[in-house]
Amino acid sequence: MNEHEKRLRFREILGGDQGVLAPSVPEPLLARLTQDCGFQLMHIAGNGMHRTMFLADEGLVTMTEMADRGRAVSEVLDIPLLLDAETGYGGPMQTARATRLFERAGVSGMRIEDGLEGQSGINRTGDSGITLVAQMCDKIKAAVDARTDEAFVITIRCDGRLCESLEQVHARCEKYREVGADAVGLGPGNKDDLVWFGQHMRGPLIVGWTRGSGVDNVHELFGYGYRVALVPSNVHLAALAGARQFLLDLARTGSFEHLGSMPGMADVQHWYADVGFRTPRPFA
Repeated sequence: MNEHEKRLRFREILGGDQGVLAPSVPEPLLARLTQDCGFQLMHIAGNGMHRTMFLADEGLVTMTEMADRGRAVSEVLDIPLLLDAETGYGGPMQTARATRLFERAGVSGMRIEDGLEGQSGINRTGDSGITLVAQMCDKIKAAVDARTDEAFVITIRCDGRLCESLEQVHARCEKYREVGADAVGLGPGNKDDLVWFGQHMRGPLIVGWTRGSGVDNVHELFGYGYRVALVPSNVHLAALAGARQFLLDLARTGSFEHLGSMPGMADVQHWYADVGFRTPRPFA
């Protein structure tokens, strides 16, 4: 699929009746592996991008760095890619520039959160951690006006639950939809909040699925009305766990003998032989 077709595919997912899991994979090799394992959608989360650069998740990655990584990952994929735009990198003008950069990078959509720059509502309590509704709507309108491909998807993560009632969050997200957001969702929250939001908020709905949500199986979220569940860190953590074990065994034994006993190693070697070719060879 070309860039426009991948964006249309993303919109099909949002408008469909089946939920889709979207792992966060901030590097091309693991992203290609994720696609070839059968996933239909992927994203690059801000925290994952910071982690690959060995930085604290404090807004240190710039919009151009994020766009460059989005381009590198999107180029190896035949499925849509959603890119985290943090808080839009500032006001409406910065959000508009990020939209243009991300679109030119070839990604399928962007996600903007409504926390304040440098103090996201997901990490803070009190009303200082949330952007005023009117100001956030100005950012969304700037993003909508800046895109040249109307299929480019603009999604919003609302972080207001830590400092506002569910009713206030609902009202916020309705405003976001009215000014052009293609999909909205809560930041990670508890199960009761997610159920209430899914029942009361018109879709399409996106949610960040974490262990702390109290939802043990993603199909529960799909049953509440969410169409996309973003998985922020697990692929990276699993890859690190495997690499760490390999390095510890190598240091201990001084040989590669233990590689033969690693689960799935033969499948990975078989798949890896095809890396660099456009025709994927999935493995089960």
